[in-house]
Amino acid sequence: MNFRDVIYYISRYPLILQLGFLIVLILSIMGFVMHLVEPEMFPNVFEGIWWAIVTASTIGYGDVSPETTLGKAFAMVFIMFGAGFMTFYMAKLASSFVLSQGALSRGERSFERQNHIIVVGWNSRSNHTINYLLEHRPERSIVLIDFSLQENPLQAEGVHFIRGNPGEDATFKKANIKEAKTVLITADQYKSELEVDMQTMLTLLTVKGINPDVYTIVEILSREQLINAQRAGADEIIESAHLLSTVMINSVFSHGISTTLLEMLAHLKPNQLGFLNADGYVGNSFCDAAQRMNEDDILLIGIKRGTELMMNPSPSTSIVAEDRLFVIHT
Repeated sequence: MNFRDVIYYISRYPLILQLGFLIVLILSIMGFVMHLVEPEMFPNVFEGIWWAIVTASTIGYGDVSPETTLGKAFAMVFIMFGAGFMTFYMAKLASSFVLSQGALSRGERSFERQNHIIVVGWNSRSNHTINYLLEHRPERSIVLIDFSLQENPLQAEGVHFIRGNPGEDATFKKANIKEAKTVLITADQYKSELEVDMQTMLTLLTVKGINPDVYTIVEILSREQLINAQRAGADEIIESAHLLSTVMINSVFSHGISTTLLEMLAHLKPNQLGFLNADGYVGNSFCDAAQRMNEDDILLIGIKRGTELMMNPSPSTSIVAEDRLFVIHT
């Protein structure tokens, strides 16, 4: 590797690292020169480097200093050149830190970690979801994507913000979508249902086009767009309008049920409510499977067979291989 190759290799790194390398190189060269010029005052290279660092940083302990005319001449050049370079380096370091923090706050920096959760859209629902994840899954990194925000609303909480159009590949590439675990796409309820759902479809297609294997959860406002979301590859669809209207209907006939449902869901911890494969329970009746699970502190409350969910079916209902068991881990 020749000198030109070395320069090219160094130039690929950020400017602050290049300056740091030059500082170390200059101090090392100066320490080596002083050792050669005045071996009695600087018996080894380390002593020379020590003097160079103390001098360049303007600390000037005065424990060692050149005595010969040649040594003092080298020292004068180094003081004028080296100390100025150190001051420039420190100023550049501070400037780089400020610019980096500003870029992070404005959502201009890319995300480089893995197995993170990407939340698309800033609203009350995504805010509540992110805060809940931060509380119960602090080890999981979260990336927020939004185009309307000017700066990160949750920077203090450690959420990485990316400002960009969620319908463009570049935005999700900055979010490191290829290494993401889950993508949650929320709906902007301040626009028309059709316009919002079309934006959701475009975002979903962008995500699946870059990483078809990432698990996607999308919020849909109109039931008419449910089939389109499925065609676009959504792994899970939340019909927020239908979900809310169902709660309202039940509240009409059973006053207070909405509060009870909310309290019940809030009481459950993450992964406490979910599905289990039917492996090990195939051929058992619902009653027998429920008794076996109860011994492991698992409450069996239903069976999902295809698209049909059977809540508390007949005790004699037989469990088949394709079933998914709806359970609560107590």
